[in-house]
Amino acid sequence: MGKSDVRTYLIIVRGVLRGFGIRGYAYEKMMLKGLRGFIEDLDSNELLLCVSGPETSLNEFIVELKNALPFVIISDIEVYEFEGCLHQGDEDISLIVKDFE
Repeated sequence: MGKSDVRTYLIIVRGVLRGFGIRGYAYEKMMLKGLRGFIEDLDSNELLLCVSGPETSLNEFIVELKNALPFVIISDIEVYEFEGCLHQGDEDISLIVKDFE
């Protein structure tokens, strides 16, 4: 895969997300698709993902997010093609969880 084949998407997911495993679900799907990036809670109802990989895999990932888990209610997903949220050479996916209690 050449550098030009790799895309980076900034994804904001909104909805009833807390307590249903959406972060772990997203992390697992990223790993299975060979994507890299990070997942961060913005607040209890917003999730920020910065995901990098082949465009086909990214698009499949977004579809899987939309059809996530039965109890997750996603009200909105915003997707932006983005440069700069991943540094060259980053290989791992990080999961950043904030406590909102």
